[in-house]
Amino acid sequence: MAHKKTSMLRIVFIFSALFLLAGSVIPFPSRGEEKAIDARNLFEYHCAKCHGLTGEANKRGKALKAPDLCDPGWQNSKTDKEILYSITNGKNKMPAWNERLSPEEIEALARYVRKLSKKQR
Repeated sequence: MAHKKTSMLRIVFIFSALFLLAGSVIPFPSRGEEKAIDARNLFEYHCAKCHGLTGEANKRGKALKAPDLCDPGWQNSKTDKEILYSITNGKNKMPAWNERLSPEEIEALARYVRKLSKKQR
């Protein structure tokens, strides 16, 4: 029985040592090293179905009365907080994204929407 306990302790020790060794060899990302969020890719995947690739509502978006996100008038009429709120909670026929996207992804999308404004001439 003592031999069985010794063998079990050896196995536990070996697995513990391997676990600790793996933790020191495998780099785990720290807060500053997290992968950057590709807001453009998120927009194209989740938003372009209605807002189009450029932010100007496409045919489907126009039928749903989606705004032209590139329009300087629309951009000037919305605060950052309103854009963030709309993406998070949805608006009219736009779905809420808070259950499918992280808060960081939603913030990245809101910043991306701000970049879609047409250049003023």
